[in-house]
Amino acid sequence: MRGVCIAVCASIILMGCHGKSAVEHAQVTSTLKPVDFNSEPGFIEQHRLGMFTIGAWVNQKLGQRFQPVQAQNDQAAIVYMYRPDSKWNRQEIVASSLFINSERIPSLLNNHYYWMELPVGTYRLSSSRPLGTQHFQKPKYLDFTVEAGQSYFIKYDEENLSTRREVSGPLIIVPEKAGLNEIAFTQLKSESLNFVAQDQNTGKVRKKAQKLKPAKYDPAEDVQLTTPFKPWDPRTW
Repeated sequence: MRGVCIAVCASIILMGCHGKSAVEHAQVTSTLKPVDFNSEPGFIEQHRLGMFTIGAWVNQKLGQRFQPVQAQNDQAAIVYMYRPDSKWNRQEIVASSLFINSERIPSLLNNHYYWMELPVGTYRLSSSRPLGTQHFQKPKYLDFTVEAGQSYFIKYDEENLSTRREVSGPLIIVPEKAGLNEIAFTQLKSESLNFVAQDQNTGKVRKKAQKLKPAKYDPAEDVQLTTPFKPWDPRTW
C-alpha cells in the first residue's frame, strides 16, 4: 500500500512539472494577420488607400537618441527599424509607406528609428511610396524570421542601388554589429509597436498591437560639441 501511495504522488509531481513546462514553452501568438509567403503581394497591396507621411523636407521632428530595449515577452524578439541621416533622406517630400503583414507601421524619416516586438515566426515587410492617399507602386518586400530573445536590425536605404534592384528593394537586414554602429546616431521620432497578443504580466489577449509612445524629447540631454571661445592673439603670427 505504501508503495502505491509513493507511485501516485510521484506521478502527480511529474504531471505538474510537465504541465508547467508546457505552459512556459507555449508559443505566443501575434496580433498580425497571417501571410502566404509562397506568393508576392497582390493587387490589393499595390492599390490601397490610406494616409501618407510628410518627409523630412518638411517634417523635421526631433527625438531621443537610440537606446536598446528588452522584449516584454521572453518568447518574442525585438526588431529595430531605422533610416540613417543623408542629404537624399533630408530632401524627401513624402515618405514611403511601410507595412508588416499588410498592417501599416510608421514610415521612416531621415535619421529615424523605432522598434517592434514580434513573437517567434516569419513576417513580411513591404514598402510602397504613395501619391497622396493612393498607392500605385508595386510593393518591395522582405520576408524574415525571428527567434525568441534575439534582436534584429532592418535598415531602410534608397541610395544603395545594388539592394534596390533586389526583391527587398530599400529594406535590408543588417548584421547586429553594423546595425548598432549605424542606429546609434538616429532618433526615436515615432511610436514603437508590440505585436505580441498575450500580455505576459496580466495574461490578457490583445486584438491590436500595443502602441508604445516615445519619451518626450529633451534638448538638454543631447550631447553638444562646442569650440571654446579664444581671443585672437597677434603674437601667434
